[in-house]
Amino acid sequence: MTQPEPASKRRTNVLVLAFAIAAFAPAVFWMARPFLTAGVLAAILAVALDPLHSRTARLVRPSVAALITTSVALAPVLAVLMLGGMAVNRGIRSGALSDLIRTGQRLTGTTFDVHAIQQAVPELSRIAGGAFTCVFAAVFLYVLLVHGKAWLIKLTSMLSMDASASGRIVTAVRDAIVANVDGILAMGVGEAMLFGAIFQVSGIDSAGMWGAFAGLSSMIPVAGAAAVWLPLSVRLAVHGIWMKGVVMGIVCLATQEAVAFLVLPRLIGTRLRQSPLLIALSILGATSAFGVLGILVGPVIVAVLGALVQELRNQLRPGVVPGDHLA
Repeated sequence: MTQPEPASKRRTNVLVLAFAIAAFAPAVFWMARPFLTAGVLAAILAVALDPLHSRTARLVRPSVAALITTSVALAPVLAVLMLGGMAVNRGIRSGALSDLIRTGQRLTGTTFDVHAIQQAVPELSRIAGGAFTCVFAAVFLYVLLVHGKAWLIKLTSMLSMDASASGRIVTAVRDAIVANVDGILAMGVGEAMLFGAIFQVSGIDSAGMWGAFAGLSSMIPVAGAAAVWLPLSVRLAVHGIWMKGVVMGIVCLATQEAVAFLVLPRLIGTRLRQSPLLIALSILGATSAFGVLGILVGPVIVAVLGALVQELRNQLRPGVVPGDHLA
């Protein structure tokens, strides 16, 4: 029978392993850095879509359920691409796209020469980066749906705290993500109706379709609904209706900002029992720090930090049984 190692030797082994892990951690971080955005987005979607995946897994194999759930997550992106393709095709057939390009050339004083192409390279790189992120996020989402729960159990078992404390922290993270995603979905539906009404009043053809397109675009963390209403405003200006185009652009911009920074924080804050001002500031700060992903990450960070602080207070008050505050 193997004799247990002395406590001093075990502590030495732990220190050596800890230093080794710390030495390799920076290299691993820089290797993983290009995929961090896709990984964070996939993790958020995996938590939000877990109920759907769990229900589907009762009917089919877990891997097939993960594939179906991933397809559901990709549906808004595919819908935006399909509607965008339809809009571009219609613009090409009607000549509106050519008018828009010529107007842009007159306003900017540029033509499609080598210099103009060189100036467009950074924008094309950002578009390619967004496509890269979406592809890897879909792959990571599938993997997390299949193996995420097992990995989470292993991770929480490594934490030096009781199961109830780690369970409360995990619950706080899950609730924050679900509240955030639900708020963004509600924002998308609200913006679809608002922009549809604005487009109808402005005399835009197929106002309902463009409103739905704007609602779908608002849920994708890129340009939001501006990807829809801005070209439509410019199109009105191209056809000589300058005043209506400017007014519609101002109204759409005010609507988008009001929904994003007034309505959305209130929706999320109510679910998380946090101040809407705090949620709004977290969205602004996280957007500045992490880019467009900040609208998803900001409220989650605030909720997780609040859960950690509350758990620390529980641990520092021996007379209070952990978890009583949640009752």
